Amino acid sequence: MSVLEQTFMGGTDEAPLLPLGRYLPLLPGGMVTAWLKQNVPAGAWLLDPIGAHPQLALEAARAGYRILITSNNPILSFMLEILAAAPPQSEFEAALAALAASKRGEERLEKHILSLYHTPCAGCGQLVSAQAFIWQSEPLRLVSRIYRCPHCGDEGERSVTPLDLEKLKLPGNDALHRARALSRVIGDQTGAPREQVNEALKTYLPRPLYGLTTLINKIETLSLPEERKRWLTALLIQVCDEGNTLWQHPALRPRPRQLTVPAQFRENNLWLALENAVSLWCREGEPVPLAVYPQLPGERGICLFRGRISALPPAALQLQPAAVISILPRPNQAFWTLCALWSGWLWGREAVQPLRGALERRRYDWYWMSNAIQRALRELPRQIPEGMPFFALASETTPGFLLAAFLGPLAAGFALKGFALERESELAQFQWQSAQNPLPAPAKISSKTLLQNSLQTYLKQRGEPARYLTLFAAGLCALLENGLLPRRIEEITPDLLTRLQAMLSEALEDRRLFMRYAAAGQGEETGAWWLSETDQVNQPLADRLEKEIVKLLVQHQVIRRAELEASLYPHFPGLLVPSQALITAVLESYALPHGGQPHQWQLRPEDEPARRRADLKDAAQSLTKIGEKMGCRVEDGQPLRWLNEKGETVYQFYLLASSIISPYVLQPPTVPPQRCLLVLPGGRTGLLGFKLRRDPRLKAAFEAGWRLLKFRHLRYLSEYPHLSINQWEDLLNGDPPQWEDAVQMRMF
Repeated sequence: MSVLEQTFMGGTDEAPLLPLGRYLPLLPGGMVTAWLKQNVPAGAWLLDPIGAHPQLALEAARAGYRILITSNNPILSFMLEILAAAPPQSEFEAALAALAASKRGEERLEKHILSLYHTPCAGCGQLVSAQAFIWQSEPLRLVSRIYRCPHCGDEGERSVTPLDLEKLKLPGNDALHRARALSRVIGDQTGAPREQVNEALKTYLPRPLYGLTTLINKIETLSLPEERKRWLTALLIQVCDEGNTLWQHPALRPRPRQLTVPAQFRENNLWLALENAVSLWCREGEPVPLAVYPQLPGERGICLFRGRISALPPAALQLQPAAVISILPRPNQAFWTLCALWSGWLWGREAVQPLRGALERRRYDWYWMSNAIQRALRELPRQIPEGMPFFALASETTPGFLLAAFLGPLAAGFALKGFALERESELAQFQWQSAQNPLPAPAKISSKTLLQNSLQTYLKQRGEPARYLTLFAAGLCALLENGLLPRRIEEITPDLLTRLQAMLSEALEDRRLFMRYAAAGQGEETGAWWLSETDQVNQPLADRLEKEIVKLLVQHQVIRRAELEASLYPHFPGLLVPSQALITAVLESYALPHGGQPHQWQLRPEDEPARRRADLKDAAQSLTKIGEKMGCRVEDGQPLRWLNEKGETVYQFYLLASSIISPYVLQPPTVPPQRCLLVLPGGRTGLLGFKLRRDPRLKAAFEAGWRLLKFRHLRYLSEYPHLSINQWEDLLNGDPPQWEDAVQMRMF
C-alpha cells in the first residue's frame, strides 16, 4: 500500500481563536478528535512529545482521552493550564476591575493607561482614547491614528496632531525602562543572549514598553488572591504581544516569524488590548482536569510535564500510551524569542532558562528543524511498543519544512505509513508507526527515473496541473518508499534540500514528459506543471469532486459540512485532497445553507435532478426552435448542431447541468472553438470561473474561443422575433458570465 493512499482527516470546525494565535500552528477544530475516534480506544493514554499547541491536548482530553504532554515553553505551559481551567468571563472581569481601580499615584491605573493614547477627535475636538496609532518604520515616525469618537461618532484613520506628538513624552526615562526590562530576562550576562534580548526589545516603542512595565509592576504588588493574579497574568501574555511592533498595517501578513518590523505598523492601545484579551481566554466548554507530572488525571484529562521529552523520567512511559500525537511547529524566531522575553518579564530570570537556546540561536532553517524533531522523538521507538501509531500534523508547509517533517521522524526510527496534504491550506498529515526492525535496503533505481515515474503517476491520478508543493511532496514520498532518503541523522546534510530541489527540477525539465504553465512570478515554485502526453489520464479532480458533492446533496435532504467532507476525503487521498475553497465553490453553486446554518447544506430546488432534466429538455427545444427559425437544419444530440444547406456546422451546442466542461473543451476540436457554445444554468458560471482560475490547462483550452450561453438568456432569445445569424451573434453576449462571483473560503 502506498503512503499516498492515506485518507485526509477533516476537521469539524474552524481553527479556534486563541491568545497568541498568530504564532500557533493552524489546527482545525475536530481534526484530532476525528483521528482519535478512528484509531485509539476511548480513555487510552496519548503522548504529545512536542507540546506546540495547547488546543491539541485540550481537544483530546475533551474527547475522553488522557494525554501526557511535554512542554519546554513556559508561556505555552501556562496557556494550557489557564485554558484547561476554563475560568468564566466573570473571573477575568473581576480581576481586571481590581487592576483598573488600583492607583498609580493619585490616578486610577485604567485612566492613566488610557490617557497615554488620548487624541483629539477631528469632528468635535473632544479627547478620545485612540484604538491604535500607525507608524512608519524607516524613518521612524508617527503617521496617523485610528479612533472612534463616542461623542460625535466620527471614526476611522486620521492624520496625527501636535497633541499626538506631545503624548510621546512619557513619565520616567526610556533607557531606564529598557535596562529594567533587560535585567528581568538575563541580568548582568553578556554575549549572545543580551544581544538577542536587545533585538527583541527594539520591537517595543517607548509608550507600550512603559505601559507594559507599569502593568506588570502593579500586578506584582496588588493584594489579590493568587488565582486572580493568574488570570491577570494570562491577560498580560496577550497584551505583551499586542504591545510590539510586529503588527503590520494593513495586515497583509498577519503571522510573523521573524523579529522584523514592518514598513508600516500599528501601535495598539494596551488597555483596550487588555479588555479584548478576556474574550480570547474565555472558551466554550467545561474545564479539563489537568495535573502536573508526576501527578496524574483521572479517567480523562491532561498530564503536563514542564520540560523537554528527553528529561521525562522513563517511568512516565509506563503509562503505556496507545498513540503518539503532535503538531509540528513552523520554525519561528519571533515567537520563541518573544516567549523568552515575556517569561522573564512575568516570572523572572529563572523562567527564561528553558528558552535560553532560543535566545542564543538566530536562524531556524529546515536543517535545524530536522535535527530538533529527531531529538524530540529519538528515544520513543525504544520505549514504546513496535507498531504504535504516531499522528503528526504540520501546517503552513513549505518544501523545507515538509522535508524536515519527513526526515525528523524517519531519522528517529519511525516508519511512514500514510501521508496526505491539502495544498491550498498547506496542511499535512502524517501517519507514522514505531518501527524497531531495520528498514529495507534502498531500491536500485536512479533518482531521476524514480521521480519522473512518481510525478507522472500523480499527475495522471490528479487529472489536472499541479503546483510545486504537491510535486515536491510526491517526490519525497517516492524517495522515502524506495529507501532513498537519509535514515540516520548523521546522513542529513545542510545542502540536502538544494540537492533534492535540483533533482526535481531536472526531472521536470524533460519536455517529452512535462510542460509548465508559468505564473506571474518566474521562480521555481510558481506556476503549475502538467503532462506532455495525456493518455490514460483521470478526469480533472475538480470535476470528480463536483460529481461527488452533487451525489451527496441528492442523497441527503440536509447534510452537515463536516459529514460531507468525511464522505468526500476517502475518494481523494494523499495528494488529491480538495481545497476548502473548491468545496465551498461547489456547495455555493448547487446548495443553500439550511435554516440559516452556515455548516448545514441542502440542494437548491432548481438543481433537483428532475428539474434539471426538464431544463435540459427545454434548452434543446429552444435551440431547435431558434435554429429552424434561422433556416438551419438541427441535428439533435450531444452536441446539438446547427447545419447550413451544405451540411456544414454553423454552431455546436453542449448542453450541461453542471460546470464539467473538460470532456468537451480538452478534446481536439472538430470545429473551430468560436462556433462552440456551452449551454448551462447561470448558477454554474461562478463555479466554472473558479475552476478556470485554478486550472491553467482548462483556462487555456476555454479561452481558445469557447463561449457560454445561460439557460435564462437562451429562453429570452427563443422569444426573439425574426432572428438572423448576425443578430444572433450580436445578442449572444447580452448576458455574460460573472467570473467575479465571490466564493467565501472557509478556513478549515
